[in-house]
Amino acid sequence: MDWRGIPTAGCPECGCFWLRISAVFDPDTYEIEVWGLDDAECYMCGAKLTAPCPVDHPDNEQSETY
Repeated sequence: MDWRGIPTAGCPECGCFWLRISAVFDPDTYEIEVWGLDDAECYMCGAKLTAPCPVDHPDNEQSETY
């Protein structure tokens, strides 16, 4: 299933919160610097997703309502 378009922290298909994403790590701190949003995939069922970023959180005042 293809659920891309609405950022989500969990899979709408199966409810899993483990996502596969593309990420760039800072070589000094080993923390994630950048991650791909439109190439996320559910670890369990393989559904295609749009990964979230902090501005997408519903409690964020800058978050858009869909």
